[in-house]
Amino acid sequence: MPAFTDYKVADIAPADWGRREIAIAE
Repeated sequence: MPAFTDYKVADIAPADWGRREIAIAE
């Protein structure tokens, strides 16, 4: 289970961060 959670976090975190960067840039 921890491995699956780590994968989810690693996959979602950067995407969410990228969206924030774009939102701030605009």
